[in-house]
Amino acid sequence: MLELQVQLWSVWLRAVAATRERLVEAGHERDRGEVTATTALIVILVIAAIAAGGVIAIKIANNANNVPEP
Repeated sequence: MLELQVQLWSVWLRAVAATRERLVEAGHERDRGEVTATTALIVILVIAAIAAGGVIAIKIANNANNVPEP
């Protein structure tokens, strides 16, 4: 039983080390300027979508208010 635990612990430590190494490599490969530009574009598109949704909601509410009572 102890041998199995030692093997599992060894595998776990190797997996953690490999994950840390991959994260460090990925951190060096990023282009920060592109991420910032992409984030800014996404924010602009989200704001535009929210504004369009608000305009549509106002038009629907106005049309609903203009419907005559039966």
